[in-house]
Amino acid sequence: MKRMTTEDRRRWLPLLPLLALLLGIGPANAETTRTLRQEMAPSGAFGVENLAGTMRVTQGSGSSVVVVATVHAADEKAAGLMKLEKVSGEKGMPTLRLIYPIDEYGTIRYRGEHGDSFLGRMFGGGSNTRTEYAGEKVKVSTSEGTLLYADVEVQIPKGAEGHFRNVVGQIEGTSLEGKLSFDSGSGDITLKAISGHVDADTGSGDIEAESIQGSFTGDTGSGNIQISSFEGEKIDCDTGSGNVRVESFTATHVKAETGSGNIRTINGRMDEFDGSTGSGNIEVEAEGGRLRTLEAGTGSGNVVLRLGDDASFEAMTDTGSGNIVSHYDDAQPIVNKKEVIGYRRGGAKTHIKVSTGSGNVVIEPGV
Repeated sequence: MKRMTTEDRRRWLPLLPLLALLLGIGPANAETTRTLRQEMAPSGAFGVENLAGTMRVTQGSGSSVVVVATVHAADEKAAGLMKLEKVSGEKGMPTLRLIYPIDEYGTIRYRGEHGDSFLGRMFGGGSNTRTEYAGEKVKVSTSEGTLLYADVEVQIPKGAEGHFRNVVGQIEGTSLEGKLSFDSGSGDITLKAISGHVDADTGSGDIEAESIQGSFTGDTGSGNIQISSFEGEKIDCDTGSGNVRVESFTATHVKAETGSGNIRTINGRMDEFDGSTGSGNIEVEAEGGRLRTLEAGTGSGNVVLRLGDDASFEAMTDTGSGNIVSHYDDAQPIVNKKEVIGYRRGGAKTHIKVSTGSGNVVIEPGV
C-alpha cells in the first residue's frame, strides 16, 4: 500500500472537519445526558407518561412504582429544563410524567432508528409526529428541532394496575403481573411473560406478545400483531392495515379484524373464533374437538379451515364469486338449488359460518 505523503496530508487536512460531520463524529454530534428518578406508592390505578424515547417496564420487588429516566439533550440548558413529576393524569389518576419544555422548544428531535448523524438525517428520510402531550401541542421529529428525549425504566409492584404511555418510541414489558395497558402513538410494543389483563395500542407500529396468560387486547392503526404461547380467556386483535398471527395458544374466544391484511391462527385450541378482513386471507388451524363456533368473513380473499381428523361440523357459506371445497371424504354436501353451499360431517358439533365477497372456502384436515 502506498504511504501517504506530506503533500497528501496537506490536501486532506481541510476536509477532515467536513468528513467528521458527515460521519456524525465530533462536536456536531455532542449531547448532554442527565438522570431523573421518582417514585410513588399508588393505592390504585396509576400512569407513567413520556413524550419521546423508549420505555421499558419490569416488575420490582417493593410496593412502589419507581421510574428512572435517562435524558438525552442537545446541551445542558435543554437537559436542565426536563423534569419528572407526579401529576394528576387522566380522570385524576396519579401519574409520573416526564415534563418537556415545550414552550421553550416547539419541535423536539428524537434520534429514531437512523440515529442522529448527518448521514442519518440526510438519507434516513426522517419522520414527523404532531401530537398532544400534557395538554400542549408539540411536534416530534427525527430530522429537525432540538435534540431532547428520555429513555425510561419503570419498575412496578406485582398485581398493579398500570397505564404506560410512550408517545413516540418503543415500549417493552417483561415478567409482569396485573391489569396493564401499553400505549404508543408511534412505536412498536413488545410484551413477554405477562399474566393478567393486557392491553396494547399503537397508532403506527407492530405489536408482539409472547407467553401471555389471562386476556389480551391488541390494536394498531398500521402494523402487524403477532401472539405466541397464549393461555387464557380472550384474544382480541384489530389492525387497520397489517397482518394478525396467533400461534400455539389456548383460549376461550379469539377475535381478529383487519382492514387490509391476513389473519392466521396456528396450532390453536379454542372454543370460539370470529375473524373478518376487508382485503386479505383467513387461515384457521384449530383442534376440531374443542371448537364450537367459527365465523369468518372476507371482502376479497380466501378462507382456509384446518380442523383436524376428528372434526365434526356443519359449515354454511355465502360466497359472492367463489367455491366451497371440503377435503374430508366423508363430509356430506349441503345443496341449495343445485349449488353446494356447505358441508356437514358427523354430529355437527362445530357450527361454521363463512362469507366471502370474492374468494374460495376450503375445509380440510391438517392439524
